[in-house]
Amino acid sequence: MEGSDPGAAVFAKAPTGEKVPASIEAKFKKQYGSVINVSWKVIEDVSIATFNEQGVERDVFYYNDGETFGYGKLIEKELLPKVVRESFTERFRKGVLQAVYEFKTLGSPTRYYVRVVAPSYFAIASATEFGDVTIYQKEKIK
Repeated sequence: MEGSDPGAAVFAKAPTGEKVPASIEAKFKKQYGSVINVSWKVIEDVSIATFNEQGVERDVFYYNDGETFGYGKLIEKELLPKVVRESFTERFRKGVLQAVYEFKTLGSPTRYYVRVVAPSYFAIASATEFGDVTIYQKEKIK
């Protein structure tokens, strides 16, 4: 994973309950307390803590060295900023947004990831808060 873009990993299925470095677990407990029920998954070199906060499932992404990489959560598609929604609508005219994931990291624009399903394909893409779209995966539906 590079820079501040986890790419399609935000939708990746990975085994949960993986062992993460003790330093990362300690940092999470220091930030959020030890009473929070948390599950972990590791994708490439990033550890992802998933937990509920005030009824909302949230993720915190950590680099192997324990530094926080970013924060994310699923959001309703109606909450997408107008410029982002318009960019996705223009790029995927026949597509329906199935899932929207908001990812924030320090020092970078907020990025919105979507799973799109259209009559002939599905795709995973993202857009910055300025509407710049990146496609990570696009496959024809047979």
